[in-house]
Amino acid sequence: MPPLVSAIVVNRNGREWLDECLEALFAQTWPDLEVILVENGSTDGSGDAAVARWGGRLRCVRNARNEGFARGNNQGIAEARGEWLFLINNDATADPRCVEELMAAAAGRPDAGMFACRIVRHEQPDVLDSAGLLLYPDGMCRSRGWEEPDGPPYDRSEEVLCPHGAAGLWRKAMLDEVGGFDETYFAYLEDLDLGFRAQLGGWRCWYVPGARVRHRKSATAGNWSKFKAFHAERNRIFNAVKLLPRFILIISPAFTLNRYLLMSYAAATKRGLSSDFVREYSYGELLWVLIRAHLAALWRLPEMLRKRRAIARKRKLSTAEWYRLISRFKLDAIELALKH
Repeated sequence: MPPLVSAIVVNRNGREWLDECLEALFAQTWPDLEVILVENGSTDGSGDAAVARWGGRLRCVRNARNEGFARGNNQGIAEARGEWLFLINNDATADPRCVEELMAAAAGRPDAGMFACRIVRHEQPDVLDSAGLLLYPDGMCRSRGWEEPDGPPYDRSEEVLCPHGAAGLWRKAMLDEVGGFDETYFAYLEDLDLGFRAQLGGWRCWYVPGARVRHRKSATAGNWSKFKAFHAERNRIFNAVKLLPRFILIISPAFTLNRYLLMSYAAATKRGLSSDFVREYSYGELLWVLIRAHLAALWRLPEMLRKRRAIARKRKLSTAEWYRLISRFKLDAIELALKH
């Protein structure tokens, strides 16, 4: 019997795209797949409509309010019966052979606990959205291959840092060992946190080019919303405190300053996500979001330091391997600031 795979979809007001996501999951060629919907306090009736359509084929976890992406996925993981977990956003659509391709890659790789999909833009399938994640040395991350043409450079399976949260395969045994998503994050960058913790615990991640997914970027919260900007900045500080070696953590403010300067330049020259934000709001509103994010991170600093010590107790990589991991999958500041 093939291993059971549990597909988990966290839904929040996804009426426009949830049907397409679920249809694609029920059309997967992998023979043993269960589908779990975590209904995260939607107000548009999307969860009810999905349950009415799919009936007993769809297992549903209901929340009275929006519990966030991290907790929602953890709830789905707790309900899952599968050895493997295919986590996919409600605004993403998996090709029919996606799970089969992931499971073929997983066969014979007992040291791999994560597999990253080839994620392209939903409306521009010739443009990449993600082929795994890259890390900037202040805790921020961005997708490998983001905004690049989909083509031969991404046809090869290779090791990457971790999967993008929009779609990826995770080994249940690995999550039992390293823990699930950190629910303090609520949303954004929790995928990097989990994947990096897994790497520190000795688990590896592979990119699977045949596992193709189409994704509507930030369809739920918006690509340059205040909500996203706040959580991304706060959570990258969480990542820095929890995940970076001591020396890099100490010098990380210099990396952050460099990133801020480049973001200011990008906004002034109408490039990058910061330019989109200030076009929608203002420089003052962006500054206030950053201040609030730093204050929120400072408030939880003791908690993050406790979590850092807990991660250190489980770490299996040597210090040299830790540094090599960051160097191997480092994100360039110019790319981070200037790309949309």
